[in-house]
Amino acid sequence: MLPINRVDTKVLCSVCGTSTEITGRVWQRLLREPLYRGPRLLPGEVQRVQDMSLSLEFSRSELACRACRAPLAPSPRSSGHAPLSCASCGAQHACRRWPSAIPIAGLDLGAILLGEGAEAAAEGAELGAAPPACAQCSAALDEGALLAGCERCGAVPHVVKQSSRAARPPAPVTWLVASERLAPISGHSPVVQEGLFDWREAPRVAPLDDGGFVLLALASGEPTAARRVVDDVHERVALALEPDLRVRWLRRDRVSGPAGRQALGLSCEGERIVLYAGEGHEVLDAATGASLEKHATSSAMVAALHGREARALGLHVRIDRGRIAVVQGDSVALPGAVLSRRGVKAVRRLPGGGLGVLSRHRGVRLDVVDPRGALRTFLINPRDGSLDGLAFSVSARGLVAVLYQRRVRVARPGEDELRPCLDGSADRVWRDSVLLAADDGVWLFESGSGARRYAPDGALLFDAEIYPRPKRRGPAQLAREPAQKRVDRARRHRLARPSKGEHELPEAARGEAARQAKWPLRALAWLLGRTTLLALGLGLGLGLGTGVLTP
Repeated sequence: MLPINRVDTKVLCSVCGTSTEITGRVWQRLLREPLYRGPRLLPGEVQRVQDMSLSLEFSRSELACRACRAPLAPSPRSSGHAPLSCASCGAQHACRRWPSAIPIAGLDLGAILLGEGAEAAAEGAELGAAPPACAQCSAALDEGALLAGCERCGAVPHVVKQSSRAARPPAPVTWLVASERLAPISGHSPVVQEGLFDWREAPRVAPLDDGGFVLLALASGEPTAARRVVDDVHERVALALEPDLRVRWLRRDRVSGPAGRQALGLSCEGERIVLYAGEGHEVLDAATGASLEKHATSSAMVAALHGREARALGLHVRIDRGRIAVVQGDSVALPGAVLSRRGVKAVRRLPGGGLGVLSRHRGVRLDVVDPRGALRTFLINPRDGSLDGLAFSVSARGLVAVLYQRRVRVARPGEDELRPCLDGSADRVWRDSVLLAADDGVWLFESGSGARRYAPDGALLFDAEIYPRPKRRGPAQLAREPAQKRVDRARRHRLARPSKGEHELPEAARGEAARQAKWPLRALAWLLGRTTLLALGLGLGLGLGTGVLTP
């Protein structure tokens, strides 16, 4: 095991002298969650993150001397290379600025590293830190005697014996990162309400014109005990959130049976929100969430849901033979480049009344038209030329985000080129991710209550799995909750091992689970017992018939 005691792009093994490269992208993934969770940790709480074969444990603590635990105060104006001395005991601590060669999203370059290990020497010189010794008499040798032999005992040829001190791997060292951005955050006043980000499948998301967004999800429900046949009961939840994650309105509808899974989607048309389901569609007021009307879902509504029609820029547009056709209104509001674009596959209304056009002609292109008619064109160019799994979203202020093949690329307002933000499953981008662009970053929603927000540079800004912080529940509350709900909550908040939910079951449930788990063993024991008795009976019968047995 090789400890990483210093923030660097290369780690050297003192046993074999091999250097291992750690790229800036790996440091970015390792430190993304510690930089977000660190200010929210409780005193003495230790958490761990892993990336491939690397493991990092982190906690929150005050800057203190390792020898006498006296507080340390590094100067932010220091050059970052001089060691820091303890005013109480005089102990020296390595101190430097964060290396500019390893930029980390969410961490300023003025951050200070304290207590790191020594810098690795050049490759090939580490093992020569201790002078070579003769393998027979352990006498020190210079470089010229390596081939001539030992002057004391005359051992030829010479065999170099490496010092055990140089071959011993170093012990892990705890190093600290000090920055103003890592100030403690109190967990007693959460920004969001607990239980809002609670669903079974990835939700449907639609942005609002004021920067908020609407979620349509199926939450975990409880089966009714009055029915003899237990059916799945779901809660279809529709809620609107402000840009600061405060609830604007919330609607819950209990649906049982297969109808609960037929939540097709939703769309926003300015002041109206349309919810699509298997039994029809419902129009809600975007400000209050009140139901305005209900109708059966027509083919035109389904076409609007899948991006075949849209009402944007005060126009009603649709796809006609691979081009955009204006059904009513003045077509001058659309730029000519968008009107003449061939191979149009989807049109979307953007927050504020803009228009997003996804087309495939000489590559995959995304045209973004703001409410004033300005045009921005982005070239996506997928590898296989397919649009399956490609999603895009535009915020109210013009932040463009594209999700394709588990990669998220963004373009800030005013930029005409997409830049990488998240890359693959290593950055926790899964196949069922739902993308939403916000003014300050990008949202990703997944199945199992997964909701995270990232900055355009990839820094983690919000994680629903760890915030708001979980509350302790007493034995009485645990006994009243269903077992599956406790297991889901333990997995969602990462409170314990995956098997903890089984130990929290009541006594009756544990006995029933034990009986169900042991019945195959009991059946096998019964079968073996019957087989043994049958074999013994056959042996007795054969013995009596042949006269072998005597009275």
